[in-house]
Amino acid sequence: MKYIIIIASIVLLGFFSVGIPIATLPGFIRNALGYSDVWLGIMLGTQSLVTLLFRHHSGSISDLRGPKVAVTRGLFFAVISGIVSLGPLLIPGDMGLITLFIGRIILGYSESLLITGALSWGVGLVGPANAGRVMAWSGMAMYGAIAISAPLGYLMVQHFGFQGGVLLAVLFPVIAGIISIFVPAIPPASKVRIPFYQVIPKIWKHGFGLLFAAVSFAGIAGFSTLLFKERGWENAQWVMAIFGSAYVLSRIFFAGTVDLYGGRKIALIFSFVAIIGQILLWQANHSYIAFIGAALTGFGYSLVFPAFGVEAVKNMEPQFRGVALGAYVAFFDLALGVTGPLAGFVADHFGYTAVFAFGMIACIFSFSIALSLKETKN
Repeated sequence: MKYIIIIASIVLLGFFSVGIPIATLPGFIRNALGYSDVWLGIMLGTQSLVTLLFRHHSGSISDLRGPKVAVTRGLFFAVISGIVSLGPLLIPGDMGLITLFIGRIILGYSESLLITGALSWGVGLVGPANAGRVMAWSGMAMYGAIAISAPLGYLMVQHFGFQGGVLLAVLFPVIAGIISIFVPAIPPASKVRIPFYQVIPKIWKHGFGLLFAAVSFAGIAGFSTLLFKERGWENAQWVMAIFGSAYVLSRIFFAGTVDLYGGRKIALIFSFVAIIGQILLWQANHSYIAFIGAALTGFGYSLVFPAFGVEAVKNMEPQFRGVALGAYVAFFDLALGVTGPLAGFVADHFGYTAVFAFGMIACIFSFSIALSLKETKN
Protein backbone atom coordinates (compact mmCIF):
# COMPACT_ATOMS: atom_id res chain seq x y z
CA MET A 1 0.00 0.00 0.00
CA LYS A 2 2.93 2.31 0.71
CA TYR A 3 4.10 2.28 -2.90
CA ILE A 4 0.57 2.76 -4.22
CA ILE A 5 0.27 5.97 -2.20
CA ILE A 6 3.72 7.21 -3.22
CA ILE A 7 3.05 6.62 -6.93
CA ALA A 8 -0.34 8.30 -6.53
CA SER A 9 1.39 11.30 -4.92
CA ILE A 10 3.74 11.62 -7.89
CA VAL A 11 0.76 11.45 -10.25
CA LEU A 12 -1.11 14.05 -8.16
CA LEU A 13 1.72 16.56 -8.28
CA GLY A 14 2.58 15.85 -11.89
CA PHE A 15 -1.01 16.11 -13.05
CA PHE A 16 -1.29 19.69 -11.83
CA SER A 17 0.46 20.47 -15.12
CA VAL A 18 -2.72 19.18 -16.82
CA GLY A 19 -5.36 20.31 -14.28
CA ILE A 20 -4.34 23.94 -13.92
CA PRO A 21 -4.52 24.64 -17.68
CA ILE A 22 -7.97 23.02 -17.76
CA ALA A 23 -9.06 25.55 -15.12
CA THR A 24 -7.34 28.60 -16.63
CA LEU A 25 -7.29 28.16 -20.42
CA PRO A 26 -11.03 28.61 -21.18
CA GLY A 27 -11.14 32.12 -19.72
CA PHE A 28 -7.71 33.04 -21.10
CA ILE A 29 -8.47 31.89 -24.66
CA ARG A 30 -11.99 33.37 -24.73
CA ASN A 31 -11.47 36.61 -22.83
CA ALA A 32 -7.78 37.56 -22.95
CA LEU A 33 -7.01 36.27 -26.45
CA GLY A 34 -10.53 36.64 -27.89
CA TYR A 35 -10.88 33.30 -29.69
CA SER A 36 -14.10 31.27 -30.14
CA ASP A 37 -15.40 28.11 -28.46
CA VAL A 38 -14.22 26.05 -31.43
CA TRP A 39 -10.65 27.26 -30.91
CA LEU A 40 -10.99 26.50 -27.22
CA GLY A 41 -12.08 22.96 -28.05
CA ILE A 42 -9.22 22.53 -30.53
CA MET A 43 -6.69 23.78 -27.98
CA LEU A 44 -8.00 21.47 -25.26
CA GLY A 45 -8.26 18.55 -27.67
CA THR A 46 -4.78 18.95 -29.15
CA GLN A 47 -3.07 17.82 -25.97
CA SER A 48 -5.18 14.68 -25.79
CA LEU A 49 -4.60 13.79 -29.44
CA VAL A 50 -0.84 14.14 -28.97
CA THR A 51 -1.04 12.03 -25.84
CA LEU A 52 -2.95 9.45 -27.84
CA LEU A 53 -0.33 9.36 -30.59
CA PHE A 54 2.46 8.74 -28.09
CA ARG A 55 0.76 6.13 -25.88
CA HIS A 56 2.40 3.21 -27.65
CA HIS A 57 5.75 4.99 -27.55
CA SER A 58 5.30 5.61 -23.82
CA GLY A 59 4.26 2.02 -23.16
CA SER A 60 7.29 0.77 -25.07
CA ILE A 61 9.62 3.01 -23.04
CA SER A 62 8.02 1.70 -19.86
CA ASP A 63 8.42 -1.94 -20.90
CA LEU A 64 11.86 -1.66 -22.50
CA ARG A 65 13.61 0.92 -20.29
CA GLY A 66 11.54 0.76 -17.11
CA PRO A 67 8.51 2.78 -15.97
CA LYS A 68 10.59 5.07 -13.74
CA VAL A 69 12.34 6.39 -16.85
CA ALA A 70 8.96 7.08 -18.48
CA VAL A 71 7.67 8.96 -15.41
CA THR A 72 10.72 11.17 -14.94
CA ARG A 73 10.75 12.07 -18.64
CA GLY A 74 7.08 12.97 -18.42
CA LEU A 75 7.68 15.29 -15.46
CA PHE A 76 10.57 16.98 -17.28
CA PHE A 77 8.46 17.75 -20.34
CA ALA A 78 5.62 19.01 -18.11
CA VAL A 79 7.98 21.73 -16.89
CA ILE A 80 9.05 22.57 -20.46
CA SER A 81 5.39 22.80 -21.50
CA GLY A 82 4.63 25.34 -18.78
CA ILE A 83 7.53 27.55 -19.81
CA VAL A 84 6.54 27.47 -23.49
CA SER A 85 2.90 28.24 -22.59
CA LEU A 86 3.93 31.70 -21.39
CA GLY A 87 4.40 32.63 -25.06
CA PRO A 88 1.07 34.50 -25.52
CA LEU A 89 2.07 36.90 -22.75
CA LEU A 90 5.23 37.81 -24.65
CA ILE A 91 4.16 37.47 -28.29
CA PRO A 92 0.91 39.17 -29.41
CA GLY A 93 -1.66 37.91 -31.89
CA ASP A 94 -1.74 34.60 -33.71
CA MET A 95 1.93 33.88 -33.05
CA GLY A 96 1.18 33.90 -29.34
CA LEU A 97 -1.58 31.37 -29.92
CA ILE A 98 0.89 29.21 -31.84
CA THR A 99 3.28 29.12 -28.87
CA LEU A 100 0.38 28.08 -26.64
CA PHE A 101 -0.44 25.38 -29.18
CA ILE A 102 3.17 24.13 -29.04
CA GLY A 103 2.98 24.08 -25.25
CA ARG A 104 -0.11 21.89 -25.48
CA ILE A 105 1.70 19.48 -27.81
CA ILE A 106 4.58 19.14 -25.36
CA LEU A 107 2.14 18.65 -22.49
CA GLY A 108 0.41 15.88 -24.44
CA TYR A 109 3.70 14.02 -24.75
CA SER A 110 4.41 14.63 -21.06
CA GLU A 111 1.06 13.25 -19.92
CA SER A 112 1.48 10.15 -22.07
CA LEU A 113 4.77 9.28 -20.40
CA LEU A 114 3.67 10.20 -16.88
CA ILE A 115 0.41 8.25 -16.65
CA THR A 116 1.47 5.20 -18.66
CA GLY A 117 4.69 4.93 -16.70
CA ALA A 118 3.05 5.51 -13.32
CA LEU A 119 0.43 2.79 -13.84
CA SER A 120 3.03 0.27 -14.98
CA TRP A 121 5.38 1.31 -12.16
CA GLY A 122 2.68 0.87 -9.53
CA VAL A 123 1.55 -2.53 -10.81
CA GLY A 124 5.18 -3.66 -11.01
CA LEU A 125 5.85 -2.63 -7.40
CA VAL A 126 2.76 -4.20 -5.79
CA GLY A 127 1.83 -6.99 -8.22
CA PRO A 128 -0.96 -7.61 -10.78
CA ALA A 129 -3.37 -8.79 -8.04
CA ASN A 130 -3.55 -5.15 -6.90
CA ALA A 131 -3.86 -3.65 -10.39
CA GLY A 132 -7.34 -2.33 -9.64
CA ARG A 133 -6.10 -0.45 -6.57
CA VAL A 134 -3.16 1.01 -8.49
CA MET A 135 -5.48 2.29 -11.23
CA ALA A 136 -8.01 3.53 -8.70
CA TRP A 137 -5.50 5.47 -6.60
CA SER A 138 -3.63 6.83 -9.62
CA GLY A 139 -6.89 7.95 -11.17
CA MET A 140 -7.92 9.47 -7.86
CA ALA A 141 -4.68 11.43 -7.89
CA MET A 142 -5.32 12.62 -11.45
CA TYR A 143 -8.76 13.96 -10.72
CA GLY A 144 -7.81 15.10 -7.25
CA ALA A 145 -5.32 17.37 -9.00
CA ILE A 146 -8.08 18.56 -11.32
CA ALA A 147 -10.42 19.20 -8.38
CA ILE A 148 -7.82 21.25 -6.54
CA SER A 149 -6.71 22.96 -9.75
CA ALA A 150 -10.10 24.57 -10.34
CA PRO A 151 -10.25 26.86 -7.27
CA LEU A 152 -6.45 27.10 -7.04
CA GLY A 153 -6.09 28.15 -10.68
CA TYR A 154 -8.94 30.63 -10.26
CA LEU A 155 -7.25 32.25 -7.26
CA MET A 156 -3.86 32.41 -8.97
CA VAL A 157 -5.32 34.06 -12.07
CA GLN A 158 -7.29 36.53 -9.96
CA HIS A 159 -4.21 37.61 -7.99
CA PHE A 160 -1.28 37.00 -10.34
CA GLY A 161 -2.77 36.62 -13.82
CA PHE A 162 -2.34 33.73 -16.25
CA GLN A 163 1.38 33.52 -15.46
CA GLY A 164 0.54 32.72 -11.83
CA GLY A 165 -1.30 29.58 -12.88
CA VAL A 166 1.56 28.57 -15.17
CA LEU A 167 4.04 28.97 -12.31
CA LEU A 168 2.16 26.38 -10.24
CA ALA A 169 1.86 24.08 -13.27
CA VAL A 170 5.68 24.12 -13.43
CA LEU A 171 6.43 23.95 -9.70
CA PHE A 172 4.39 20.86 -8.81
CA PRO A 173 6.00 18.54 -11.41
CA VAL A 174 9.42 19.61 -10.12
CA ILE A 175 8.40 18.46 -6.62
CA ALA A 176 7.08 15.19 -8.10
CA GLY A 177 10.42 14.64 -9.81
CA ILE A 178 12.26 15.04 -6.53
CA ILE A 179 10.01 12.45 -4.86
CA SER A 180 10.46 9.99 -7.71
CA ILE A 181 14.22 9.93 -7.13
CA PHE A 182 13.66 8.03 -3.87
CA VAL A 183 11.24 5.41 -5.27
CA PRO A 184 12.88 2.12 -6.33
CA ALA A 185 12.94 1.37 -10.03
CA ILE A 186 11.74 -1.94 -11.38
CA PRO A 187 13.60 -3.75 -14.17
CA PRO A 188 12.32 -3.49 -17.72
CA ALA A 189 9.56 -6.04 -18.31
CA SER A 190 10.44 -6.89 -21.89
CA LYS A 191 13.21 -6.89 -24.47
CA VAL A 192 10.80 -7.05 -27.39
CA ARG A 193 8.67 -4.22 -28.68
CA ILE A 194 5.19 -5.52 -29.50
CA PRO A 195 3.44 -3.79 -32.44
CA PHE A 196 0.41 -1.68 -31.58
CA TYR A 197 -1.81 -3.58 -33.99
CA GLN A 198 -1.30 -6.73 -31.91
CA VAL A 199 -2.44 -4.97 -28.74
CA ILE A 200 -5.60 -3.21 -29.94
CA PRO A 201 -7.62 -6.37 -30.79
CA LYS A 202 -7.25 -7.55 -27.19
CA ILE A 203 -8.34 -4.34 -25.44
CA TRP A 204 -10.47 -2.39 -27.94
CA LYS A 205 -13.82 -3.13 -26.33
CA HIS A 206 -12.62 -2.07 -22.87
CA GLY A 207 -11.03 0.99 -24.44
CA PHE A 208 -14.27 2.08 -26.07
CA GLY A 209 -16.07 1.61 -22.77
CA LEU A 210 -13.64 4.08 -21.25
CA LEU A 211 -13.81 6.38 -24.29
CA PHE A 212 -17.57 6.87 -24.15
CA ALA A 213 -17.54 7.42 -20.39
CA ALA A 214 -14.74 9.98 -20.70
CA VAL A 215 -16.92 12.18 -22.91
CA SER A 216 -18.79 13.19 -19.75
CA PHE A 217 -15.57 14.42 -18.15
CA ALA A 218 -14.49 16.29 -21.28
CA GLY A 219 -17.80 18.13 -21.47
CA ILE A 220 -17.66 19.27 -17.86
CA ALA A 221 -13.98 20.25 -18.08
CA GLY A 222 -14.39 22.33 -21.22
CA PHE A 223 -17.87 23.81 -21.04
CA SER A 224 -19.35 23.84 -17.53
CA THR A 225 -17.82 27.26 -16.77
CA LEU A 226 -19.27 28.68 -19.98
CA LEU A 227 -22.69 27.18 -19.19
CA PHE A 228 -22.70 28.94 -15.82
CA LYS A 229 -21.70 32.23 -17.43
CA GLU A 230 -24.45 31.90 -20.05
CA ARG A 231 -27.08 31.22 -17.38
CA GLY A 232 -25.80 33.95 -15.05
CA TRP A 233 -25.04 31.45 -12.29
CA GLU A 234 -22.27 32.11 -9.78
CA ASN A 235 -19.46 29.89 -8.46
CA ALA A 236 -18.67 28.23 -11.77
CA GLN A 237 -15.15 27.51 -10.53
CA TRP A 238 -16.58 24.94 -8.11
CA VAL A 239 -18.04 22.65 -10.79
CA MET A 240 -14.76 20.89 -11.49
CA ALA A 241 -13.93 20.92 -7.78
CA ILE A 242 -17.21 19.14 -7.02
CA PHE A 243 -16.70 16.71 -9.91
CA GLY A 244 -13.17 15.93 -8.73
CA SER A 245 -14.16 15.65 -5.07
CA ALA A 246 -16.92 13.16 -5.87
CA TYR A 247 -14.46 11.29 -8.06
CA VAL A 248 -11.97 11.06 -5.19
CA LEU A 249 -14.61 10.01 -2.64
CA SER A 250 -15.77 7.23 -4.96
CA ARG A 251 -12.20 5.99 -5.22
CA ILE A 252 -11.61 6.20 -1.45
CA PHE A 253 -14.65 4.16 -0.48
CA PHE A 254 -14.99 1.82 -3.46
CA ALA A 255 -11.47 1.38 -4.91
CA GLY A 256 -11.26 -2.22 -3.68
CA THR A 257 -14.53 -3.27 -5.31
CA VAL A 258 -12.95 -3.64 -8.76
CA ASP A 259 -10.48 -6.31 -7.60
CA LEU A 260 -13.16 -7.86 -5.36
CA TYR A 261 -16.17 -8.09 -7.69
CA GLY A 262 -14.63 -7.77 -11.17
CA GLY A 263 -14.56 -4.97 -13.68
CA ARG A 264 -17.78 -5.76 -15.53
CA LYS A 265 -20.12 -5.39 -12.55
CA ILE A 266 -18.47 -2.19 -11.35
CA ALA A 267 -18.49 -0.68 -14.87
CA LEU A 268 -22.23 -1.36 -15.15
CA ILE A 269 -23.12 0.24 -11.82
CA PHE A 270 -20.94 3.31 -12.07
CA SER A 271 -21.55 4.11 -15.75
CA PHE A 272 -25.27 4.17 -14.88
CA VAL A 273 -24.59 6.73 -12.14
CA ALA A 274 -22.69 8.86 -14.67
CA ILE A 275 -25.71 8.74 -17.01
CA ILE A 276 -27.90 10.21 -14.25
CA GLY A 277 -25.33 12.94 -13.62
CA GLN A 278 -25.28 13.96 -17.28
CA ILE A 279 -29.08 14.06 -17.42
CA LEU A 280 -29.13 16.47 -14.46
CA LEU A 281 -26.54 18.76 -16.10
CA TRP A 282 -28.47 18.69 -19.36
CA GLN A 283 -31.78 19.56 -17.71
CA ALA A 284 -30.45 21.85 -14.95
CA ASN A 285 -32.48 25.01 -14.35
CA HIS A 286 -30.51 26.07 -11.27
CA SER A 287 -26.86 25.97 -10.31
CA TYR A 288 -27.39 23.53 -7.44
CA ILE A 289 -28.86 20.95 -9.86
CA ALA A 290 -25.79 21.38 -12.06
CA PHE A 291 -23.59 20.86 -8.99
CA ILE A 292 -25.45 17.62 -8.16
CA GLY A 293 -25.09 16.51 -11.78
CA ALA A 294 -21.35 17.19 -11.70
CA ALA A 295 -21.04 15.24 -8.43
CA LEU A 296 -22.91 12.20 -9.76
CA THR A 297 -20.93 12.28 -13.00
CA GLY A 298 -17.65 12.37 -11.09
CA PHE A 299 -18.77 9.66 -8.68
CA GLY A 300 -19.90 7.38 -11.50
CA TYR A 301 -17.09 8.03 -13.95
CA SER A 302 -14.54 7.48 -11.18
CA LEU A 303 -14.54 3.68 -11.21
CA VAL A 304 -15.24 3.20 -14.91
CA PHE A 305 -11.54 3.71 -15.63
CA PRO A 306 -10.17 0.95 -13.35
CA ALA A 307 -13.17 -1.31 -14.03
CA PHE A 308 -12.59 -1.54 -17.77
CA GLY A 309 -8.81 -1.30 -17.24
CA VAL A 310 -8.55 -4.37 -15.02
CA GLU A 311 -10.44 -6.41 -17.60
CA ALA A 312 -8.13 -5.11 -20.36
CA VAL A 313 -4.93 -6.03 -18.47
CA LYS A 314 -6.19 -9.58 -17.97
CA ASN A 315 -6.04 -10.06 -21.73
CA MET A 316 -2.30 -9.26 -22.00
CA GLU A 317 0.91 -11.07 -21.06
CA PRO A 318 2.74 -9.51 -18.07
CA GLN A 319 5.80 -8.52 -20.12
CA PHE A 320 3.62 -6.30 -22.30
CA ARG A 321 1.70 -4.67 -19.43
CA GLY A 322 3.03 -1.18 -20.16
CA VAL A 323 1.99 -1.30 -23.80
CA ALA A 324 -1.42 -2.72 -22.84
CA LEU A 325 -1.99 0.06 -20.31
CA GLY A 326 -0.78 2.64 -22.79
CA ALA A 327 -3.15 1.35 -25.46
CA TYR A 328 -6.05 1.26 -23.01
CA VAL A 329 -5.47 4.80 -21.71
CA ALA A 330 -5.11 5.95 -25.33
CA PHE A 331 -8.88 5.61 -25.64
CA PHE A 332 -9.23 8.21 -22.89
CA ASP A 333 -6.99 10.54 -24.91
CA LEU A 334 -9.01 9.84 -28.04
CA ALA A 335 -12.19 10.75 -26.16
CA LEU A 336 -10.79 14.10 -25.07
CA GLY A 337 -9.23 14.81 -28.44
CA VAL A 338 -12.45 14.13 -30.34
CA THR A 339 -14.83 15.54 -27.73
CA GLY A 340 -13.10 18.92 -27.48
CA PRO A 341 -13.74 20.19 -31.02
CA LEU A 342 -16.95 18.16 -31.42
CA ALA A 343 -18.44 19.56 -28.20
CA GLY A 344 -17.35 23.04 -29.32
CA PHE A 345 -19.32 22.51 -32.53
CA VAL A 346 -22.34 21.26 -30.56
CA ALA A 347 -22.15 24.25 -28.19
CA ASP A 348 -21.94 26.74 -31.06
CA HIS A 349 -24.98 25.29 -32.84
CA PHE A 350 -27.22 23.96 -30.05
CA GLY A 351 -26.09 25.68 -26.85
CA TYR A 352 -24.03 24.55 -23.89
CA THR A 353 -26.72 22.27 -22.42
CA ALA A 354 -26.54 20.11 -25.56
CA VAL A 355 -22.95 19.22 -24.65
CA PHE A 356 -24.28 17.29 -21.65
CA ALA A 357 -27.00 15.58 -23.69
CA PHE A 358 -24.15 14.42 -25.89
CA GLY A 359 -22.35 13.20 -22.76
CA MET A 360 -25.44 11.32 -21.59
CA ILE A 361 -25.69 9.43 -24.89
CA ALA A 362 -21.99 8.55 -24.72
CA CYS A 363 -22.36 7.17 -21.17
CA ILE A 364 -25.25 5.01 -22.34
CA PHE A 365 -22.90 3.48 -24.93
CA SER A 366 -20.35 2.85 -22.16
CA PHE A 367 -23.01 1.07 -20.10
CA SER A 368 -23.95 -1.06 -23.13
CA ILE A 369 -20.33 -2.10 -23.67
CA ALA A 370 -20.00 -3.14 -20.00
CA LEU A 371 -23.18 -5.18 -20.43
CA SER A 372 -21.61 -7.01 -23.39
CA LEU A 373 -18.44 -8.05 -21.54
CA LYS A 374 -18.03 -11.61 -20.32
CA GLU A 375 -17.73 -12.30 -16.61
CA THR A 376 -14.13 -13.03 -15.65
CA LYS A 377 -12.72 -14.36 -12.42
CA ASN A 378 -10.05 -12.39 -10.57
